[in-house]
Amino acid sequence: MEKNCQQCGNKFEIVDEDVKFYDSVSPTFDGKKFTIPLPKLCPPCRQQRRLAMRNTSTLYHRKCDMTGKEIVSIYSPESPYIVYDQEVWWGDKWDPLAYGRDFDFSKTFAENITALYHDVPHMSLYTINSENSYYTNFALEQKNCYLIFGGGKNEDCLYGKFVSRCTDCVDSLAVYACQNCYMGIGSDDCYGCKYFVHSRNCSDCLMIEECSGCRNCTACFGLKMKQNCILNKQYSKEDYERIMSEYLPLTSEKVTNLQKQFDELKKDLPHIQSHIYASENCSGEAVYNSKNCKYAFDTKDCEDCKFVHFTPKSHDTYDCTFCSPHGTRFCYNVCSTVDLESSMTCFYVWYGSNLYYSMECHHCQNIFGSVGLKMNKYCILNKQYSKEEYEKVVAKIVEHMQKTGEWGEYFSYSSSPFYYNETIAQEYFPLDKNGVERLGSRWLDEKPEMAKEGEYFTPPEDIREVDESICGKILKCKTTGRVYKILPTELQFYKRMGLPIPQNCPDQRHYDRLKFHNYYTLWPRKCAKCDKQIETIYKPQSPEIVYCEDCYLKEVY
Repeated sequence: MEKNCQQCGNKFEIVDEDVKFYDSVSPTFDGKKFTIPLPKLCPPCRQQRRLAMRNTSTLYHRKCDMTGKEIVSIYSPESPYIVYDQEVWWGDKWDPLAYGRDFDFSKTFAENITALYHDVPHMSLYTINSENSYYTNFALEQKNCYLIFGGGKNEDCLYGKFVSRCTDCVDSLAVYACQNCYMGIGSDDCYGCKYFVHSRNCSDCLMIEECSGCRNCTACFGLKMKQNCILNKQYSKEDYERIMSEYLPLTSEKVTNLQKQFDELKKDLPHIQSHIYASENCSGEAVYNSKNCKYAFDTKDCEDCKFVHFTPKSHDTYDCTFCSPHGTRFCYNVCSTVDLESSMTCFYVWYGSNLYYSMECHHCQNIFGSVGLKMNKYCILNKQYSKEEYEKVVAKIVEHMQKTGEWGEYFSYSSSPFYYNETIAQEYFPLDKNGVERLGSRWLDEKPEMAKEGEYFTPPEDIREVDESICGKILKCKTTGRVYKILPTELQFYKRMGLPIPQNCPDQRHYDRLKFHNYYTLWPRKCAKCDKQIETIYKPQSPEIVYCEDCYLKEVY
């Protein structure tokens, strides 16, 4: 079945297995099954709407609305929402049920939930079990980390998104189990590597891409189990070390020149259609140890899932985003959830089952349209009901939502408490102010602090000439003009790794990394070798030579 997306107008397909899934996860209330309707939006537009609820990394200084304590929060001081420090929010000095109210059937569900969200206190940041890692968000079990967003079980890491089980890593995006690494993207289990992309089990490498099991390789692409190679050319150990001694310590000029040579090398080498490892019957990108997963991105240990992103350990789930470290089961249209079962349309809901259209609720069961609940059951709009009353009222609300066209859809853009360009949606679906307003979302006119001429410091290119005084100076971003600073631990890392002081601010460096990772769509294309029709992360008009998996493996191995 082919449909037209009501947001972008593009055609998208719904197959029989999709229809069966929607029916299988459709809930029953008061003895009546409420079938989830077929989606009105294409998969990318559904993903975009979920991401528009999530402010991952835009941080502000403000005060806790209960204690007056100065805190860091994802809500700006001008935000109309009530914000509590994390310790206060988890404490017992306030009761989420005190904000309960009856559902107003003269209004849409979106109007009801938005009003409740406005009144209920919200957590300043989403972090749990972290030590000396205050400036992080959507982070669990971190130690000595700074500006790590969407991470878990990391130690001594700086500036990264979607970083897991890493130590001593700086400037990372979607990396797993890496140590002592710099500027890693979409890679796992690497050690001592710098400027590496889509690589696995590599060590002491510089500027590599699509490499596996390599050691002491520089500016190499697509190599497997190699050592002492430069620009894909084999050298003896002695010659390799002699040549590399001319590169180290690195400077910005050396990195730029090496990148130009590397880009020339890659032009004539085949790229695999997508990076899928130890998986069966899967499509997508960066898929590991999974089975029967379609349109899966940055996914591990999943089975029977579709349209999932940054999601490990899930099964029988559709349209699921950022559900780490413990996945979901029998869920649909959820974002930023952990260990959730048989639920639909939730945001930041951890450990629960049978939750619908709820946000920021933890360790709950059988709740509908609620915000900020903890250890509760049978609640609607934060109001407590008996089991029997809950079933009857929910059935009535769903019937109302069916009439308004809201049943089965994710939270509307107007329900998001954040401006569109505060959220991660702007990173993967960038829009200008007019485009944002056409969606029904809001745009924040930013006023970043810019460096003034003569008031910033230009560090030496050679890291050996940089001393600790740089940590007290203001630097100017080469690309944006914004100000930034160097942390003492950051300086120590650059010195240890022989790296130059970055010329761009952390935000710009993240956007530079996104150029290698901004994939949420599979494109139809033909294998450049056998002419077979494939789906790939490379657009049909992109210059890369793209092979299907079979042809690529024959070429490389």
